Amino acid sequence: MIDGISERLIDTQEHGPRTPFAASYRANAACARELGRLHDAVADGLTAWAAGGVTEKPVVRRSPARCLVQLGPVALTIAWLQSGRGTVADGELLVVVWRGAVASRSPRGFERSGDRAGPSSATALWEEVLVVEAESEDSWAWSSSGGHHGAMTSLTLADRCVERLREAYLAGDTET
Repeated sequence: MIDGISERLIDTQEHGPRTPFAASYRANAACARELGRLHDAVADGLTAWAAGGVTEKPVVRRSPARCLVQLGPVALTIAWLQSGRGTVADGELLVVVWRGAVASRSPRGFERSGDRAGPSSATALWEEVLVVEAESEDSWAWSSSGGHHGAMTSLTLADRCVERLREAYLAGDTET
C-alpha cells in the first residue's frame, strides 16, 4: 500500500507542472549576471566609440539594478524594475535615451539631492521596455514587451543602446 503512494508522488514530481525558469528564484541570480553583462557591454561600447574621437568623456554610474551614462548633452539610463514578489518574470528592463542632464558631474550629486536646484531639464528621446524570455540561464534573452522586436542577447541590447545614444549625441551636435 505504501509503495503505491510513493510511486504516485514520484510520478507527480517528474511529470507535474514545473515553475517556469523566469518565475523561479534561481532566475534572480541569472538576472544579476545578465545585468552585469549588459552594463559591462555598454561601458565597453562607449569606450570603443569614445576612442574614435568623441570629445566628451562619458560619466558612468552603476548599481546592481541600474546603469546611468551621461555623455555631454545626452544620457542613457538602464533600470531593472521588479515587483514586490521578487521574481524575474514580473520584472521589466526600462531603457531610456535622454536629451539633457540626468547625472550631475560631481559624485556628491547622488548623496545630496538637495543641492540641485530647479526641475530636471532632461527629455526622453527614446525608450523601450523589455522583459525576460528564458527557459534557462543559457537561453536568456530580452524581448520588447510590446512585441516590436525579437528577442536579443544582453550584448546585442548593449550595442543597440550605445547606437541610440550615439545617434542622439550626433543629432545634438547638428542642432547647435
